[in-house]
Amino acid sequence: MYSDLTFDFETRSDIDLKKRGVYNYMASPNTQPLMASYKLNGGPVRRWRPGQPCPPEIVAHIEAGGMVSAHNAAFERLLWQMVLTPRYGWPVARVEQFRCTAATAAAMALPRSLDRLGDALGLTVRKDKEGTRLIRKFSIPRRPRKGEDPAGLYWNEPEDHPEDFERFHDYCDVDVMTEAEADTRMVPLSADEQSVYVVSEIINDRGIRIDRRSARAALVLAAKAKAILDRDMRLATGGYVKKCTEPGKLVEWVNSQGVAMGSAAKAEVDALLELDDLPANVRRAIELRQEAAKTSVSKLQAMLDRASADGRVRGTDIYHAASTGRWQSVGINKNNMPRPRKEFEGVALEPLFDAFRAEDPELLPLLYGPNLGRPLHLISDAIRGFILAAPDHDLVQADYSGIEGAVIAWSSGEDWKVKALHEIAADPSKPDLYRRTAASIMNTTTDEITKKHPLRQSVGKVSELALGFGGGVSAFYSMSQGYGVKLDPLFEPVWKTATEERREKAVKRYESCLKRGDSKADVLSREAWLACELIKVGWRASNPAIASGWKLREQAMREAIQNPGTVTRTLKFEYIVAHGYLWARLPSGRCLAYGAPRLTDQVWAKRNVDGEWLDSEVMDRLIAEKLALKGEVKIEGATSPRISALGVDSVTKKWRRFGLYGGLIAENDTQAVARDFLVNGMRKAEAASYPLIGHVYDELIAEVPRGWGDLAFFEKLICELPPWGEGMPLTAGGFRGKRYRKD
Repeated sequence: MYSDLTFDFETRSDIDLKKRGVYNYMASPNTQPLMASYKLNGGPVRRWRPGQPCPPEIVAHIEAGGMVSAHNAAFERLLWQMVLTPRYGWPVARVEQFRCTAATAAAMALPRSLDRLGDALGLTVRKDKEGTRLIRKFSIPRRPRKGEDPAGLYWNEPEDHPEDFERFHDYCDVDVMTEAEADTRMVPLSADEQSVYVVSEIINDRGIRIDRRSARAALVLAAKAKAILDRDMRLATGGYVKKCTEPGKLVEWVNSQGVAMGSAAKAEVDALLELDDLPANVRRAIELRQEAAKTSVSKLQAMLDRASADGRVRGTDIYHAASTGRWQSVGINKNNMPRPRKEFEGVALEPLFDAFRAEDPELLPLLYGPNLGRPLHLISDAIRGFILAAPDHDLVQADYSGIEGAVIAWSSGEDWKVKALHEIAADPSKPDLYRRTAASIMNTTTDEITKKHPLRQSVGKVSELALGFGGGVSAFYSMSQGYGVKLDPLFEPVWKTATEERREKAVKRYESCLKRGDSKADVLSREAWLACELIKVGWRASNPAIASGWKLREQAMREAIQNPGTVTRTLKFEYIVAHGYLWARLPSGRCLAYGAPRLTDQVWAKRNVDGEWLDSEVMDRLIAEKLALKGEVKIEGATSPRISALGVDSVTKKWRRFGLYGGLIAENDTQAVARDFLVNGMRKAEAASYPLIGHVYDELIAEVPRGWGDLAFFEKLICELPPWGEGMPLTAGGFRGKRYRKD
């Protein structure tokens, strides 16, 4: 156990924490601590309020290098460093002295929020639900009363509401007790992972600089452009639709023109614009809706809202937000910036930003043409460029090349692919992996599948990105959508090169999926579905070790659950069930956690649909037995039990049970291993004086003095393998420049 000071503060401020972020919140001169509750080394809960000196036991603890624990500890740390020390005389506390129990929970696949964590752990002390009311009462400015200055700043003062304020401190006490009890029930971060948390906080503290002048101008430009689009919409629809932001009216008008339109959702708008016989006025109205619906400009407002006085946005990444250990980008969400259009490639950024600052929406089409020069699209294309290096500094960025595909091949023992990746890294002129994959699936050669051949992208790239984790037709379809690949034209070349046996099996599977209404058989055309299925089969045949690796992982995990306390091994992974968790040990030594693992009996069974028995499928035994009694299912025999565990739902954030299968297990450990290589690169960069200011999935961004450092060195540096990564084909490519971009 740590020698810990467990802390919780309640504060008040005039800054909207959700909108402006914690760094601006703490920087406000109107931010004040209202109270604190704390426990030192497991002792009783004690209290502090402003006007009192910092308790001497806290001073001694901090000066001795003691640790401070808090839930979402960045808040307490920044309050301590930005408010308590400079304004209240508290001792200086270093970032290394803080540990976060929310991070500990996340690393154990538990909910980050304290109330849900209490529910998940079944704590005896739970977060007080009344806290929300009291926070609204004391932590947020109240409205001016009659006779008060409408522009003034007013609060519900503690002395005016002594009973509620005492209740508020009770709430703070309960939070500390909840955090402390939760801490005793969880496995703390390892020393190695605690150091990763510290590096993450240091990067958050540095922040990324925003080109605020250009962002403000671009928002003005966008508003003017939207006004023009609204005018054109009125002209196109004869005044029926007055604004592009009236989707309901647009749908009504389009239907009145004899064109069926169910909604103005992006997918339906895109589908309508592909029609050859769309009336010109309807096409124009839908195009206007499509252009005006660009939402990425909202990121500009988020950048401005969250920028500190020095123009830097801080605190953009949450450590261990995903169960695999990956970060989540918050605020401006660097992880979800739009991909530029293909025609944007090669556009010089500085002249473009000069044009943005002119705030004239009619200038851009003159400079860049009517298609590329659409203002809202251009702002979206260039959104990354609003992240700007400090004066006399450059950004140095490098992105690991195809790291997930490399990891799954390396970890599964797909030796031909690992060898190929090493060959390509040594000699980039050799056929790349997408060409090799497409050639293998299409039963041809890389002489035929050239770099410019359409099947390199549509078959080679999409299959490599979509099929590594057990995905099938649905996965290939989803990935093809993202890359604009049309599936129907793939049928003829794919069908032509497939063996008769594969064709027959694909047709049989299509008919079965169509009857069941699954695997997109009821969405795609027969030809498109068969093309996807045959590509899937071809990819798996080309990657037998990866495909068999899904089953090996699942079986090893199943054996670990059947034999608690016994280590099972497969490929580069180890599994053990202990302390109510299934632990998956990665090559780095870090473990992924799966809560309360369970096995559920399964059977092969046939469903009766409209009097016809479909092909056998796997079902939970209890469900199958109930349906069998009704004559709806015919059980044919037992199969391997289903694995399930508890984890945090990515949407609801609730702790729930979910199924685990080979492909998902492989996806989790691949993401986790890729993350560990990223961490290794982070440490290499920091040690070599390349201070990191951000990271996005598998890329690192450093900010260095102009004229210092070298891009090629940085790319090579972050690919230096740790001892546990021997043999991994790790490469990176990037850029050096003033503005951030997608290279």
